[in-house]
Amino acid sequence: MCHYKGVANDQSLSDNAGMARCALNPETMQSKKYKIEKTQKSKTVAVIGGGIGGMEVARVLALRGHKPTIYEKSDRLGGVFIAAAAPSFKEKDRELIKWYEKEMRDLNIEVKLDTPVTDFKGLKEDEIVVATGAMPRKLRIPGFEKTVEACEYLLGQKEVGDKVVIIGGGLSGCEIALDLYLKGKKPVIVEMKNDLVAVKGVCLANTSYLRDFFELNKVEVHLESSVAEITDDGVKIKDKEGNISEIKADSVISSAGYIPAPVTCEGKKAKLVGDCNGVGNLRTVIWRAWDVAMKI
Repeated sequence: MCHYKGVANDQSLSDNAGMARCALNPETMQSKKYKIEKTQKSKTVAVIGGGIGGMEVARVLALRGHKPTIYEKSDRLGGVFIAAAAPSFKEKDRELIKWYEKEMRDLNIEVKLDTPVTDFKGLKEDEIVVATGAMPRKLRIPGFEKTVEACEYLLGQKEVGDKVVIIGGGLSGCEIALDLYLKGKKPVIVEMKNDLVAVKGVCLANTSYLRDFFELNKVEVHLESSVAEITDDGVKIKDKEGNISEIKADSVISSAGYIPAPVTCEGKKAKLVGDCNGVGNLRTVIWRAWDVAMKI
């Protein structure tokens, strides 16, 4: 039914020193390249989006002497990372959000919650940084409207039954499966690729743990398979030979990835940060935020 090959942590780093790296602090082991330098000319900067990318770029900008303002459409900071940090085993991620919120207060960064920005016309700041994140990918398969989106489940916005099919065996899908299992439910993962979390840039310790956990606890995993249809009773899946089989389930969660969702406006230039400039992971979001903040 499935096999586990393992994908190395082969993320491309910004230099070739081959030393240790920190996802949260680019200065670690490369302080010559990533170093806070005070600006010669202080600017006002509109940061659209209060997720991790938006908060990090605002933090570095403030440390350099700029005056950033965060415009966040929801009623709190954190973006999609709030959902990512929801499972019981993600307490360190929840602490990270609290740390960023404290940094915003300590650095006197103005934060405007419940303030969606759909264009740039009303913005008076000298510079604009877009950090609006990404939106869930919707699959064109019959019955997809019956699914529960990953964030809806993680945030407790929609309930699921005892047996749950997860579409997508990436990091998010696997963490959802682990969360379901720990809650006493029966997850089933359906993944198109020939391995779980078969992406670059994810810590091998995390992916190896997930694979070993699922194998040890006999969590049902279907690799090299795709969901052909979502029915009232579960899903129909197709394997690489084209064979169709049915999995009975009470609920179906879609964790099929995300696509960038940047805000754009003609006539004004903006710099992109985070998932709106290409979906990545925590390290890529934070490091790219540094790169942008250091160029303003």
